[in-house]
Amino acid sequence: MDDNDSHPALGRAAPTMSAGAADAILPAGDIRSLRVFRATAKAAGGVLDPVMAMRVGGDGPALFCVHPMIGLSWCYLALLPHVDGRYQLYGLQARGVRQPEPLPVTMAEMARDYTDQIRKVQPAGPYYLLGWSLGGNIAFAIAEELERRGEQVGLLIVLDSSLVGLDAIPGSPEPWRFYNIILAQFGYVPAITPADPEPEARMLELVRRRPGLGLDDWPDRRVRALQRVIKNNLAVMVTHQPGRVHCPMLFFSCVSNPPALAEKLETWRSFVDGPIEAVELDCDHNLILLPEPAERIGQAISKQLARASAAPIA
Repeated sequence: MDDNDSHPALGRAAPTMSAGAADAILPAGDIRSLRVFRATAKAAGGVLDPVMAMRVGGDGPALFCVHPMIGLSWCYLALLPHVDGRYQLYGLQARGVRQPEPLPVTMAEMARDYTDQIRKVQPAGPYYLLGWSLGGNIAFAIAEELERRGEQVGLLIVLDSSLVGLDAIPGSPEPWRFYNIILAQFGYVPAITPADPEPEARMLELVRRRPGLGLDDWPDRRVRALQRVIKNNLAVMVTHQPGRVHCPMLFFSCVSNPPALAEKLETWRSFVDGPIEAVELDCDHNLILLPEPAERIGQAISKQLARASAAPIA
């Protein structure tokens, strides 16, 4: 098992299969996950703005959801039915997908940019942050930056992320892995293998074979931009040295992904100076946004947001 398979910040590698593979040969959970991503990609309507308004107008505080490795926050639309309607939800999305532009070279630079974007929406704290997988690492860095600016983080929500062991992850995995990540996040079967001599061409072939799932009308340059963003997100993650934050944390741990919860919490306590509440989910890291775990996540988030927003501002 390689590092991409084992590390919770990345989840296991996308399944690969030979040409002509059908959805039916994928595990049932993976099929359901692909369907969720298809639905969220359709619901997102192709929005690539740095801040995507997923739900506005509630009388509760805003929750800012940080993109996973793909650079897009569309996946979090799966949480909307399960998070109390009082709470506004915004998704933070990576630069470089909507239009060509320089990408951040460090996690700290990325966190400063996202903090600026957050404060355009909400000028003052307390702030509420959420991130799944790599998004949890970025959300932690944003929390650091907000506190550095003297702002209060009311709650940091982490969906099965880790801040340790990242130096063991290859900084530049093979291109076919990147393209499988892209395919899976848009609901296509990730069917590229190491044997494919031209993975980009193979991916475009797979996309054209299944029109209507979200990528078939993208120009080639934008698809290539996604690969660039994913590669950059991985690079800034593995080189970042996290500090310490002083805020409450809600941590979701996938039972299927080691280590055990007690060890995960012990590690997080070395970075978080605040109360940590944990919820275990009986699912795999990559399947965390299926309806059953998403419902548990949404209920726990709603409860914690109600508690955190009722607490006096420090």
